[in-house]
Amino acid sequence: MSQPPSRSERVNLSMADVLLACGDLQGLNIMCEMFAGFGVHSPRRCQTLVECKAVAQERPINLIVIDSALADAEGYEFISWLRRAELDPNSFAPVILVTGHTKPSQVFRGRDAGASFVVAKPAAPMVMMQRIVWLMNDQRKFVSSPGYCGPDRRVKALGPPVGMKGRRHDDLSADVGIAKTPNLEQDEIDALFSPKAVSL
Repeated sequence: MSQPPSRSERVNLSMADVLLACGDLQGLNIMCEMFAGFGVHSPRRCQTLVECKAVAQERPINLIVIDSALADAEGYEFISWLRRAELDPNSFAPVILVTGHTKPSQVFRGRDAGASFVVAKPAAPMVMMQRIVWLMNDQRKFVSSPGYCGPDRRVKALGPPVGMKGRRHDDLSADVGIAKTPNLEQDEIDALFSPKAVSL
């Protein structure tokens, strides 16, 4: 993630429909200039929660980048609304939350609202592009439950935290059962890793 995108990973966003939202006009202009460098010349510009909702209901959006501070509300509120609004495909669109508050509690708040990624301000263009490239390859499932709606908050498939019971149907138990067959002898284990001649 820290390396610049390779030439094969460079992305042309000129055909993407992008929503950029920030309550501060100067901050919104800076965001728009950054995305113009990525090929986005006519983004949907929003400063308020009302504007964001109207754009999300108007047409499909490929990417949403929203500041945590809108003019009339917080960006978290829009993300939570979007994830539960049942606007197909926009409710499933990748959302990057940009925030000046990078305390773990604020990052967790963005994640729990349903943001795909949280980026600290000021976000350098290279960092933003790395996050976009990462999201394009993101294979996380979309989770919908009474307490959360959004991309799976587990970025790595490591299972539930140690000592906690898994909440998903495909979580495996940490308890290992009793072996049903005898253990392999050392020479049998070695044979598994030895190259074998294959006759054609």
